[in-house]
Parts: sequence; C-alpha cells; structure tokens
Amino acid sequence: MKLNGINNNAESRFLAYFSHDIRMPVTGIMGMADIALESIDNKEKLEDCLNKIKSSSGYLLSLANNVLDIIQYGSPDFQKISKPFDMEGFIESCISIFAGLLYNRDIDFITCCHKLPVSKVCGDELHLKQILINLFGNSVKYTHDGGQIKFETEEVRYDNKSVTYCFIISDTGTGMSEEFISKIFEPFSQEKSDDSVKYAGNGLGMAITKQFTDLIGGNIKISSKKGVGTTSKVTVTFDIDNSFAKNETETAEETGFNGMNILVVDDSDINAEVTCELLKQRGAHATMALDGRSAVEIFSKSGLYFYDAVLMDVAMPVMNGMEATRLIRSMDREDARRIPVFAMTGNVFKDDIEKCKEAGMDSHIIKPVDFAELIHKLSKYNKK
Repeated sequence: MKLNGINNNAESRFLAYFSHDIRMPVTGIMGMADIALESIDNKEKLEDCLNKIKSSSGYLLSLANNVLDIIQYGSPDFQKISKPFDMEGFIESCISIFAGLLYNRDIDFITCCHKLPVSKVCGDELHLKQILINLFGNSVKYTHDGGQIKFETEEVRYDNKSVTYCFIISDTGTGMSEEFISKIFEPFSQEKSDDSVKYAGNGLGMAITKQFTDLIGGNIKISSKKGVGTTSKVTVTFDIDNSFAKNETETAEETGFNGMNILVVDDSDINAEVTCELLKQRGAHATMALDGRSAVEIFSKSGLYFYDAVLMDVAMPVMNGMEATRLIRSMDREDARRIPVFAMTGNVFKDDIEKCKEAGMDSHIIKPVDFAELIHKLSKYNKK
C-alpha cells in the first residue's frame, strides 16, 4: 500500500485509525435503523431516520473510496474522469450531503452560492465531490457545537470556452498552527490537540485531497488560525459544455421504461430487490436472479427478445457474472448476441472494466448504483 511515501510499515497505523473512522457512520446507521423500527407509524420520524441512514451510508462509502484511492494512486488506473455534468445540481447534492454530516450537531450551516454564469460544464465531478466532502468533514470534526460552517461558491473567471469556480469552506473551529499548515498535505500529518484525540482520523484525508486537486488540475489553499477557525479554498477550471442536453437524463425520468423487461442478477437479495423495485416504479418489468447460473436458465427459457436488458452483478457464487454473460452470448439465438448486458460491480479498476468488456458486457455501472446514470444508459435501449 503506497501513497507518496506511505509504506507497509505504516499499514497497522492506518488500519487502527481507519477502524475508528468506519465505526462512527456504522454506529449511526444502526442507531437510526433501531429508531426507524420503533417509529413505523410515525411517517415524519421514519422519513427523517431514512434520510440520515442514507447520508451516513454515503459517508461510509467515501471512507471505502479513500482506501481504494490509497491503493490506486500512482497506478495507470488512477486518472482524471472528465464528463459533462450540471454544476447547480452538483452544488445542491453537496449541500445535502453536508447537511447530513451535521446531523445531531448544534452548528450553524450557512450556504452562499452566487448565481453561476454557466451550469453545464465538463470536468471531474466525482473527485471534486470527494475533495469537498473531505474538507467539510474536517470542519465538522473540529468545529464545536455553537459554532458555524459556511459553504460558498463563486465565479473567478469566465469566457466562451471555460469557467473557473472557487469553492470555499470556512469554519469557526479550533484552527491550526502555521507550522502544521506547512505540512498539512503530508501523509499521516496530524496536529496534536484534544480534538485530534477525540476525533481520531487516519491522517490521510488531506494528502488524498491534495492529490485529487492536482489530478483535476485545480488549486487548494488552506488558511487557519488557532482558536479562530479554518478556511479552505479549492479553485478549478471547467470546460463549458454547450452540447450538454438538459434532457437526456430528465427525459428518461419522465418517460420511464414502460414495457421494458429487465433481468436483474445479484447474489444479494436486498440489492436485487431494491433495483427491481426502483425499476418497477419507473414502469419496467423486472425479473430477479440470485446467481449467474439462474440468470442463464431464466434467459434460455424466455421467448425471443423477451428481455430488453440484463443488469449483471459480477462477483457471485455458483457462477459469476462474466461466466454467465459468456454463456448467454454463446447461445444459438439472435437476441443472445444483441441484448445489452450491464456489469453491476464495486470493482472500479481499469483491469476489471476491461475484463467485463471482454466477457461480452456492454457497459460498466459502479455500485452503489447511481440511478440517474442507470436510467440514462437503459433509456437508449427502450424500443417500446
């Protein structure tokens, strides 16, 4: 495991810190689940618990992503992901996540997002979100109840081809010394204080944040004063995407998948049930299979062109998704060669994606599934 100087001798130290970090959101999820079970008849309370479970789950996922980033950084697989996205929607999503991180804290959360000259941009949305979540998470950790955290977005520069935005997170937290600020981006850097003991972390968050910022071509500046607070500024330039259609994802949401028959293959019955239910809510008919062999049998017994798409988990017992896809593709029937098969997997490395394509899969969707992405991809195959 290596991250700009991290070696195997540091592994036990990292795991000790990570163990603490991962238990916090898990404890929150379990607690909210207990409260939800006791509040079945209280719709408002139940909805509140579910929203907080979703928020804590997102934070838990970000911790898992950090571990992958540590392993992946420096390899050819670790690269900028540039694609069109809506900046206004991105900011709203960040604010929602930030609000969830502040649950059960008496902290004043202020947002100040100035009117954007352009919202449709092309850039690395995923890594930018991870940068801002890392920075906001630090503010939450080191700002005492009764304090304040502010999130601002402002335009720095704008022309016909590109736009530069500055994302600012400031807090009234414990702050840091000038000496520590000079080495804040070094792996395992942690300033000794009562708060660093109370909120033990792995000391990798800021190192990863800096590397992400460099990766997407941005700039990060941290200013802080002991007992006063900290301000983090991230400046990034985006290409303006004039071809970004408001519509592709939204139109798919509006039309749904009326009449589509989709085979959902996942060895987790809970994941399969969730996927099927969300597809049904959008007008599709979904069939569930809990392993690759069952999926092959179900498909082979179906009528020609009965299924419009297959959502195929990759890692499964009995028969994995790649083996199942190969068997489906080899069947002596016309639709077996044409049906779109989507790999549904938590494996995000380039090698894994290539192996899925070699097995005959058409597209790769990372778990947890982003349903906006799934809707966009499936809508292209809705011929009904």
